[in-house]
Formats: sequence, structure tokens, C-alpha cells
Amino acid sequence: MAQPEYRSFRQGDEESLVTLWNSQLVRDPVSLDLFCRQTLADPNFSEDGLPVAIQGSTMAGFALTVAPGTPRVYSQPPGIGRLSAMAVDPAFRRQGVGNSLLERAMAFLKKKGCTRAVTVAPEYFTAGVDLQAYDTAVVFLNRRGFTVTGEAVGMGRKLVDMTWPSEGRAAEARTRAEGVEVRTFRPGDTVSATAFFREEFPDWLWYFELKLGREDPPDDIVVAVRAGKVIGYCQRLEADHVGPFGMAKAWRGRGIGTVMLFRLLESMARRGFRFAWFGETGRARTYYERAGFEVLRRYAVMERDLTGPPTRGERSV
Repeated sequence: MAQPEYRSFRQGDEESLVTLWNSQLVRDPVSLDLFCRQTLADPNFSEDGLPVAIQGSTMAGFALTVAPGTPRVYSQPPGIGRLSAMAVDPAFRRQGVGNSLLERAMAFLKKKGCTRAVTVAPEYFTAGVDLQAYDTAVVFLNRRGFTVTGEAVGMGRKLVDMTWPSEGRAAEARTRAEGVEVRTFRPGDTVSATAFFREEFPDWLWYFELKLGREDPPDDIVVAVRAGKVIGYCQRLEADHVGPFGMAKAWRGRGIGTVMLFRLLESMARRGFRFAWFGETGRARTYYERAGFEVLRRYAVMERDLTGPPTRGERSV
């Protein structure tokens, strides 16, 4: 079989790339709209950071990378580039296609001044490489200079016959006594909510702006408000995916977050949702376990040093 053509992503490649993505990254499907919104519209997106392999009218593979730049979602530290997604059509595997794509992607990151590459997607795609669904990808990357540096988990829970945790109702009473109101977001909260994100979670502001632009039900967003100031935020992202969710530092550890979360879960259950999940829960796993969530997915966080000599595959690119 003839070798495919390797080039940077071009306008018009969107549909074939999304088709390949969904056929191979089966646990992380994306719509064309989502890919365009979260990748192509990202101010950090570069066509050169998305090398593709094309044979005729077939997309044989792609590797999506993002270099640090203008923060929009999950701003990256200087020098840290991200390998966000990668797929190769099975008909083109074991022919060097994956290796060629990966090394082109790594060369792009190095050209952008990156000294390391990590496998954490910047925009709610994945929290790493799924250890069950994409175990062969872990082996592939490990053989090409990536090492496992940590693990992330995604968690979820059923909403059928949902009950609050024992600490939840007590926290609700304390919240009211402290003058904190947990309720559905109102348009008049916009200025305060924007200030909350800028002060506490600047990487999340884009998701709030995105939510305001949709015609979603108003109870898709739950806020904690004290003296007219937003001090906590919880939203349904899309479908049964929950997030972002967080409290201002000064108000953490008082149970207010639990009240917000269960208010949101209750509203989702009333509207017919039977499940809710978080893509990645960070160091708060025990908190979510107490709230009835279970580990659904485990991800390998992998990293590669880009400062050393080129690999064998890189020399041939």
C-alpha cells in the first residue's frame, strides 16, 4: 500500500477527521459542532499542531496538539505542550503512520518552545489515556518516549431514587444560617459570577460564557450567593456531564458545595436524567465517593521530555 500524504490540517478536513475520531476513540465521541467549537475556535489552535495523514479521499490518521498561548480553557504552564487526541485508521496501522504523525506533532511543540509534552486534553475531551479503552495507546506512547507520571479518574452516579448524603441536609441548614443562598442562577448574577471566575477559576470562564449563549433550562446552573456575591458555582455542561463545579477558597470545607451539587442533581433527575458524571475529579475523589459517585474510568497521565536528542522516528520525519 502506498504511503499517505502527511500535511497540516486544512479547512475542509473537519468532517473526515471527526468521522475517524468517532470510529476509533469510541469512548470519547465528539460532534462536528463540538470539535469546531472547542478545537478550531481555540485561540491556541494551529493547523501545524494538527498533522494529518491523507490517502486519496481517506483520512488515515491525525494527532492533535496544543502549545501554550492565549489562555481560554485550562491555561498551560510555559513550556508544557499537550497531546490532546490521536487516532489512526486500522487499515493504516503497523506502517509507521502513527509514529510519523506523533513525531510531527512533537516537532511542532518543540518549535513552539515546549520542553515537555503531556497527554492531558485541555478542553474536557479526556483527562489522559483511558487505561481500559486505549491500553494499546499507552504501550504505543511508552515505546516512543512517554512515561506514566500519574493517574486521573472520571466518576459518576445514578440519579434514580437519589437521596442526599447524611451530611447534606445538615450542611443545607448551616448554609442558610450563614446567610448563604443556594439557588438557580439568575441573569442579575452575571457580573458577580464573572468576577467569581476571574478571581477563583479563570480557566473556567469560557464555560460560563458558553452556557449563557445556549437556551438551556435555567436550573442547569446552581450558584451559592452571599450578600449579593457569587461564592460558588455548579453547572450541567451538556447531556449528563456535570462541571465546572467549585467554591471560592474562603468558603470551602463548609458543605456549601455539597448543597449546590445535590440541588443540581435533583433538577437533573426531575428532568429525566438517570445518570451524572464528572470527566475528572482531581484530588477530590473521596469527596465524590461520599456523595455516592463511583470511579467509571481510569486515565494514565503520560509525559515526554522534548529536550533530549531526537528519536529514531523523529530523524526520519
